[in-house]
Amino acid sequence: MRILHRPLWLSVTLGLLIALPSSAWPQWFRNTTEVVRWETDYNAARQKAAEKGLPLFVIIGTEHCFYCRKLEHGPLREASIVAYLQRHFVPLKIDAQREAELARALRVQVYPTIVLAGPDGKIHAFIEGYQDSQRLEEHCKRTLLAVHTPQGSARDFEQASQAISSGDYPRAIALLRQISREARDQPVAQKARQLLEQIEKQAAQKQQQAQAFLAQGQTREALEVLSEVIRRYAGTSAADSAAEQMQRLTARTEVQQQLHQRSAQELLAAAREDFRRQQYYDCLLKCEQLQSGFPGQPEAQEARRLAAEIKKHPQYLSRACEQLQQRTVQLSLDLAEAWLAQGQTAEAIACYERVVRLAPGSPQAQAASTALNRLKTQGTGTPAGGTPTGMVRP
Repeated sequence: MRILHRPLWLSVTLGLLIALPSSAWPQWFRNTTEVVRWETDYNAARQKAAEKGLPLFVIIGTEHCFYCRKLEHGPLREASIVAYLQRHFVPLKIDAQREAELARALRVQVYPTIVLAGPDGKIHAFIEGYQDSQRLEEHCKRTLLAVHTPQGSARDFEQASQAISSGDYPRAIALLRQISREARDQPVAQKARQLLEQIEKQAAQKQQQAQAFLAQGQTREALEVLSEVIRRYAGTSAADSAAEQMQRLTARTEVQQQLHQRSAQELLAAAREDFRRQQYYDCLLKCEQLQSGFPGQPEAQEARRLAAEIKKHPQYLSRACEQLQQRTVQLSLDLAEAWLAQGQTAEAIACYERVVRLAPGSPQAQAASTALNRLKTQGTGTPAGGTPTGMVRP
C-alpha cells in the first residue's frame, strides 16, 4: 500500500463532482452477505444525504484491492460499525475502475480511500488506506460532530478541552455550561455535560479529603483543601459547598485559635531553618514578627531566645549586616530602574551612586557604574557627527 501526502485540494466539495451512473458492478460490490446497505450511485447518494441531512461515508476501491476486501470483511462487518453507518451516514461505495472520472477528480491514489463529507458535500475527512475499527469509528464520530455542531460551540468545546488540559477548570466550566445551554440536544452539548460531570466529581472527591482531615482533627489541612476546591473548581456545586463550610469553620473561636497557633508554629519553624542556614538577617526579622504578633505564646519566647543567640555573637551579627547590605544594594538597583521608567534621571543616578558606595568592586557596583556612565553621557549629549564619549572612531 503506497502512502502519499494528503493533497491540498480538500476544500473541494463533493457537490462539484460529476459522476456517471453505475451498472454491472464487479464482485467487490456484489457481495450478497453484505450487511451495510450501500448506495452505488453517486448522484442518488448525494440527493439522499441532502434530503435527510446526513453526512456521506464514501469508500473508493477496486475489485482486486487486497486492503479493500480486508476492510469490507473486517471492520465494515462489525455490528457496531454497521449500525453506526446505517443510522448516521449515507454509505456509498465507488469502484474506481468503473468511476474513473470521479476517482480522478478526487485524486484518489491509494486504495481503499474513505471520504467523509457533510450533507452539503463539504469534505471533512480524506482517509487513505486500511483503517481498523477503532480508528474508523473515531473518524466517523469527529465528522458527525463537525457536521451537527454549530461553529461557535465547536470552537468553545476545543477551548474548554485546552483549559482542562492546562488545569484552568473555572474557564472550562464557564465554556462547557455555555455550550450545554446553547447547543442543547446536539452531540457537542452532551459531551459538554459529560465533562462537567467529571469535573464536578473531581471537586467532590477533593472536598471529601477535607472531611477526612476534619475527622482527624486536622483543621488547618482541611481549610487548605477547601480553599483549593474553591479556587480550582470555581463554578461547581462542590466549590459553593466548600465556601460555606470554610466560612462556618473560620467563624468558630476554637478554629481561629488553632489557626493562630499553627501560624506561630510555622513561623518559628521557618526562623529556625534560617538560623540553620546562617540566614541571620531573615531569622531576626521572623523573630521580631513572632514577638510582636504572638505575644505570650511559647513560640514568641523561643523567638526571643533565638534572636538573643544571634545578637551575642559578633560573627552572626556581622553576617546579618552583610545580608542586609546585599538587600539594600539590590533594592537600590531596583529603585533606580523604577525611577528611570518614570523619567526621573537624577533620582536614578543617586540610587546608582549609593550602590557604588555600599558595595565597591561587586558585580552590582559594576552594573551601577555602567549605568551611571551611560546616564551622564546622555546628559552632556554628543555633538552632531561627533564620536560618543568613551568610544574611539576606527
